[in-house]
Amino acid sequence: MTLPISTEYLSLALQDGIQSSEVVLRHRAIGDLLLPSGQLVACDPFVTPEALPFNLGLPRGAFPVVLSVAEISTDQRVAFATVCFSQASPVKWEMMATGSDDPSQLQPGEMFGYGVDSGTGCFMDPLAGKALAQKMQAPHRSLWQTVKGLVRRRKKEKEFYEILMAEMDKTYRHTWSWLNMSFGDANLVAFSSGDGDGLYATYAGFDSRGEVAVIVTDFMVLEESGESD
Repeated sequence: MTLPISTEYLSLALQDGIQSSEVVLRHRAIGDLLLPSGQLVACDPFVTPEALPFNLGLPRGAFPVVLSVAEISTDQRVAFATVCFSQASPVKWEMMATGSDDPSQLQPGEMFGYGVDSGTGCFMDPLAGKALAQKMQAPHRSLWQTVKGLVRRRKKEKEFYEILMAEMDKTYRHTWSWLNMSFGDANLVAFSSGDGDGLYATYAGFDSRGEVAVIVTDFMVLEESGESD
């Protein structure tokens, strides 16, 4: 299968401190991703929290998530988001797909990816996605706060998306942020998506034994290096 970007380009995600053109990539570890089901979802958590998981089965457990942040003059952007399953170096890359999508049917330069409309991408187990969707869909309520039997004031509960945004604000750096939020046995690891909204592909890197070493989402901050088989 021909990828829309080169394997050399994807390998940039795994190199801390590497310089590409006038950009330096710095790794930022943001915690472990919990995968109790061995399935992975990558999506815009504010818009499609119940997105389908990738078709590729993965190990169960906790795995580090690392952001490759591009330092561009006075600006910073998340160029890649990576889930690390081992320390082995990938020798083969494949595009990830969901449902009936078949990467082998793509034409050169085409890709499957997930759409971002909130400037945010994520990794999570489908169990976290289901819990997140329930919280996002719950209607807000107005309640009366009572103290010593007296109604003091009317208080509006925050919508859950507001809670997520507030958590991301706590980690804000110019111009990106992230969050790591638990949902039972799973969690949501979310992060700013490059320059913002768009369609972003995710790739699996396999080691010499054919096992998944890393999963990388490319936010298209850097210039592509060409196509690769």
